[in-house]
Amino acid sequence: MQLLTALAAIAVVGLVAADYNTVKVADKEFLLKQKKVYNLLYHVSQPSLVNPTLYEEGRSYNIEGNIESYTNTTAVKNFLYLYEYGMLPRGELNTVYYSRHLKETEALLRLFYYAKDFDTFYKTASWARINVNEMQYIYAFYIAVTRREDTKFIQLPPLYELYPYAFFNSEVLKKANHAKLFGKLDSKKFGDHKTYIIPANYSAWYVSHEYDIEQKLNYFTEDIGWNNYYFYFRLDNPFWLKSKEFGLQKWRGAEYLYGHKLLMTRYYLERLSNDIGKIEDFDWHNEFYTGYYPTMTYHNGLPLPQRPYWSKFPYYKYAYIKDLEDMESRVSAVIDSKFVVDVTGKLVNIYTSEGFNTLGNIIEGNMDSCNRDFYGSIDMFARKILGYNLEPSTSYQIVPSALEFHTTSMRDPAFYRLYNRIFKFYHYRYKMHQKPYEKDEIIYPELKIESLVVDKLITYFDQFDSSISNGLIIDDVEELEKTLVKIRQYRLNHKPFSFHLAINAEKTMKAAIRIFLGPKHDIHHKPLDIAEGAQYFYEMDNWIVDLNAGTNKIVRNSQDCAFIAPDPEPSEVFYKKVLKALDSESDSLSYVERLNGFPERLLLPKGKKEGMPFQVFVYVSPVEEEPIVYTSRIFGGNKLDDKPLGFPLDKPTFNFRYNGTNMLLKDVTIYHKDEMELNVTH
Repeated sequence: MQLLTALAAIAVVGLVAADYNTVKVADKEFLLKQKKVYNLLYHVSQPSLVNPTLYEEGRSYNIEGNIESYTNTTAVKNFLYLYEYGMLPRGELNTVYYSRHLKETEALLRLFYYAKDFDTFYKTASWARINVNEMQYIYAFYIAVTRREDTKFIQLPPLYELYPYAFFNSEVLKKANHAKLFGKLDSKKFGDHKTYIIPANYSAWYVSHEYDIEQKLNYFTEDIGWNNYYFYFRLDNPFWLKSKEFGLQKWRGAEYLYGHKLLMTRYYLERLSNDIGKIEDFDWHNEFYTGYYPTMTYHNGLPLPQRPYWSKFPYYKYAYIKDLEDMESRVSAVIDSKFVVDVTGKLVNIYTSEGFNTLGNIIEGNMDSCNRDFYGSIDMFARKILGYNLEPSTSYQIVPSALEFHTTSMRDPAFYRLYNRIFKFYHYRYKMHQKPYEKDEIIYPELKIESLVVDKLITYFDQFDSSISNGLIIDDVEELEKTLVKIRQYRLNHKPFSFHLAINAEKTMKAAIRIFLGPKHDIHHKPLDIAEGAQYFYEMDNWIVDLNAGTNKIVRNSQDCAFIAPDPEPSEVFYKKVLKALDSESDSLSYVERLNGFPERLLLPKGKKEGMPFQVFVYVSPVEEEPIVYTSRIFGGNKLDDKPLGFPLDKPTFNFRYNGTNMLLKDVTIYHKDEMELNVTH
């Protein structure tokens, strides 16, 4: 059971080993579907102006007249009832953190999901593209494509291309909407397009506060890859769907907790690189330390809500605070008492192999929670409070905070305070209540790491271009066909590097290798003992190898690390490849069987110019059972052993220094270089 939990959790954070991601050549059927999916996501806000043929297909389709083309007619009737009663109008804001919006989005998803075949799905989506709210349409469409069997591994455009308002500041988008005035023509032409480049910075340069140290991290928290990844992270198991109905992971609660734990440890390492220490605690009845000034607007012109520094929670959030404190108290009681009360009143022990998942379900408050009415959703209520947005005057006149969209959540410093609070439930209470590992549970004398050499670790900032034409309003099709608008930003990156391992095995065997990166010192430059600081170690890699008897030389390149993915191709490039493969027998399109992964660029924290010390912890253990290949519809596949999540750093240890022969702790240094230094010295 621990194996299944580990598999699920690794899927959610995108631990996708390159070795097990199948690269396929698209056949004709796949290419046609791929083309249609991209067409359905092309300028969704202006369907009558762009692709008039698709627009007419949508107008002529009658859902009720084709009700037998759906496997669940009840779902179709439910959607039609809501639609006839009146759904969220086009142009308005939509988020699943408001009950009425959620109900409508769920009905639309079921309409998509229960289409009998791809042709029916396509026609239904064509109709919805012009008749339902754009934000509802895009979100439900993305989930449907990732869950339907006939669209498995069909690629989707990066969300920042469709909705740049969730990724870039209003100042930048204002210029992008007038690219001919404010943009710079790129010397490189893409086909017949004129490409306009809009230079962009991060929020800190425009709205800064002398005492706001959080703004040092804007390059990281506002990185579009970081935020696009979190959108997919939550898309894999939407909290409002039942796992059995939609084929979600049974161990979604474990995914939720461990996935966020990895995000938090990665964030903490970036804090250290900028001389910022641990995240401060907060109290619901006192001032909240960190402010947030997003300088962003939604597509309808409404600004994202702000939160002043050192401000008390608004009076209109008091009811939420009271409910949330009840939820936190009940979850604390569950951890301390060791039992959760399910919906029938039965006591269920959470200190079992299934208990970690049960705990995650009740904290997230997802549809698999054993007692959602009693334990509620700490995740959802905390977002409602910390966003500081006003309560809506009607169900459809909302101004959601950054925390109420998964694409903007990680831009707000409150996100990290919230999950630091949740992390304390997970680590300091739940994990610390568990029995520590004995030496014979984590030491395997038959394996010995003889040496570890890590290449020089260098990070730097370089320029990346994001195509956003698909998310902008256009005046005519001719303009669309002749111009591309791209936003250019400096983003964190690193030079490729490798781990060079020598592992001695007593006999031929399969072994699992785990690599963690953690701090060497705290913010005060005091050395950190790994037994005490294990919770700050970030799992970089996890893979299985075949070892021969004797010494084995293993080289693991950073580009092969288990959970990463490169930046996606711009849609104009990918779509052109699709058309070329359809029109020519000599050209083919290859694709990887996954949709997303953790940004390869962000594998390493920034470090410092003079070099910053970190520690790499390598652990190897025998794989006694046949490895199981786990596949995620979004993050691809990986082979894993049966150890718990984060093993062997997941539980407290006593009288042990992590010095067994099958483990090794090594100091490494991360250097941050600027462009000039890279050009001169490398």
